[in-house]
Amino acid sequence: MSIVKGVYEGFTALIYSFILDIVIKVLLLMGFTDILYDLLQLISVILWIGIAMYGWNNVCLINRGVCRLSTIFRFMMFVVTPLMAFSYIFYLYGANAASALLFLISVSLLLGLSVSGYVGSYILSNQFRSNLGRISSLISIIAVLMWLALIPKVMEVGTAINALGNTMIIITAFQLRRRFSPTPRKTHR
Repeated sequence: MSIVKGVYEGFTALIYSFILDIVIKVLLLMGFTDILYDLLQLISVILWIGIAMYGWNNVCLINRGVCRLSTIFRFMMFVVTPLMAFSYIFYLYGANAASALLFLISVSLLLGLSVSGYVGSYILSNQFRSNLGRISSLISIIAVLMWLALIPKVMEVGTAINALGNTMIIITAFQLRRRFSPTPRKTHR
């Protein structure tokens, strides 16, 4: 695989990961409901972490500053996923205090992962001098910090602002991905 193709695929994966990032926040806002919904949360988190890990690993080819992000996502897969699974299991068995504590820890780790992705986006935007990318990364970081209030209305507003920031990050990622679009070679006959 050529460097250009790898980076192009990495940006494509990052676009999907920023979309899934918002989907997960909306799902987490709803909390526990039933077993199918909880499984949907867990599957979404696993997909998001896996796609982001792949994306940052390939974008690492053009910026060594974001190489650690792939490793962070890889290790968090083995921490966050079991914590969420155990929180759902405890919830099913009526251990509400234990399930709430594990859910709170896993959501905190997911928010930290989200912020690290925005920092990576800021680093890339800085490298390519994209003001839209810088501003959108900062907007998304501030929106995630609104979750720390643990007040549902503030968290909903933070998620809406985060969706706006992620949309601008996705636009920036499309612009950067276009630079690394693999072009087919012309053959002479």
